[in-house]
Amino acid sequence: MLFKLSVEELVEINDFYNSATKVTITYATGNTVLLELYEDGVIEEFILSKRDLIMVLRNFYVEDICDIVHSGVNKYIDIKVDESIEYYPVQITLEDGHKYYCDLDELNYINRIIERQKRM
Repeated sequence: MLFKLSVEELVEINDFYNSATKVTITYATGNTVLLELYEDGVIEEFILSKRDLIMVLRNFYVEDICDIVHSGVNKYIDIKVDESIEYYPVQITLEDGHKYYCDLDELNYINRIIERQKRM
């Protein structure tokens, strides 16, 4: 893939996905996917990697990150990184035992939000 979307952009796409009235996914060659989101007669198109699409469909960027940040601010979270794993090298375990998997960019984004929330 020639470009990589930021976590902030993926959060926005996930939010658009959640409010869409119609979704079309077109698998292109290789690792590229075209995601078309329809809402109120407007079509938003996004080119994603297959991994990013999976994370959007799982609602990782909106719901799961909120759960992780909430636990990180108010409770204990355990973070393990195994850089030998390509797509999901980070395992985040919450106090209740729930596990989330993400990449290093997503972990850095989560850590920034946790630190910002702790300062408030």
